[in-house]
Amino acid sequence: MRRALVALGVLVLVACGGVADPGGPPLEPPRPAATVQGAEGPLAVSRWAAEGEPRALVLALHGYGDYAETIWPDAAAVWTARGLEVWAYDQRGFGRNPTNRDWPGHEALVADLEAVAAAVRAARPGLPLAVVGHSMGGGVALAAAGEGRLDADALVLMAPAVWGGDQLSPVYRAGAWLGAQLFPDLRFSRAASPVPIRPTDNLARLDAISEDPLRFADPSPREFLGLIRLMDRAVEAAPKAASSPVLTVMGARDEVIPEDSVRAAHAALPGPKTFDYVEDGWHMLPIDLGAPEMLARVADWILETTE
Repeated sequence: MRRALVALGVLVLVACGGVADPGGPPLEPPRPAATVQGAEGPLAVSRWAAEGEPRALVLALHGYGDYAETIWPDAAAVWTARGLEVWAYDQRGFGRNPTNRDWPGHEALVADLEAVAAAVRAARPGLPLAVVGHSMGGGVALAAAGEGRLDADALVLMAPAVWGGDQLSPVYRAGAWLGAQLFPDLRFSRAASPVPIRPTDNLARLDAISEDPLRFADPSPREFLGLIRLMDRAVEAAPKAASSPVLTVMGARDEVIPEDSVRAAHAALPGPKTFDYVEDGWHMLPIDLGAPEMLARVADWILETTE
C-alpha cells in the first residue's frame, strides 16, 4: 500500500507539480463567450478568422486544466496568417463553461468532440477540417478517431496524453485507484513541490496564464484516475485510427508525457502518419518560445494534407 501511495503521489506531482491542498481560491463567474453545441449542451468556444479566403478549418482541443484562451491564441495567430480558420472550444469541465472543475468523465469528452466536429462542419460546409489536440485533448482526439467517432480530414496530436496501456506501470495504476477511493476530491497545488516539473521554457507566459482563475492544474485523485482511463482508451484506439492522416508532435524536453509512450502510440497508427520531433520543445508546445516555427510546420502539413 505504501508503494502504491508513493506512486500516486509521483503521478499527481508530474501532472500538476504540486502538493495536497484541500481547498483553493473561489472561481470567478464564467466569462461570456460564444458557444458551440456539445453532446449535452453548449460549450464555450473561441474563433479566429483566416486572413483572406479560408483554405481549411482547425478545431483545437486543449489539455487538462487549460481552456481555449490560455493555450491557442499564439497558434491561431500563426495559423490564420496561412489561411486557416481556427475554432477552439473549452472542453466540458473546464474554462468558461459553468461546469468548470466538474470532471465529466472520458466518455463525455469524446462525445463532445464528436458533436462539436459535426457542428463545425455544418457551420462551414465545403472546407476541410483538421482536429488538433494537445495533451489531454490529444488523447480525446485519438480515442474519437480510433473509435470511428471523428469526422476529420487530418489529425494533429501535440504531446498527446497516451501514457496508458502497457506503458503505464501497474503500481502507478494501483496507486491512482487507491487514491481515488481514499480521498477522491482532494485537490493539489503547485506550492512547495518536491518534484519540480517544467512544462515550458516560456516562463513569463506560464506565470501569466497561471494567474487566470479559470485555468487550473490541480487534478483530484478521481480526475487523475479518469485521465489514466482516457489514456488507456486512446492507446487502445490508436491501431484503429486509419480514417485520416496523423501528425504527431513531440518535444524532446517534455517532462510530463514519456517519449516512449508517444512513440509507441504513433507506431501503432495504421494509416498515413508523420512524426515531428521538436528538439527545443517542452510539454506545452503551443506556448513554447520556439513555438512559431513548429506551428508553421503544422499549418503547412495541414494544408498539404487536406488540399
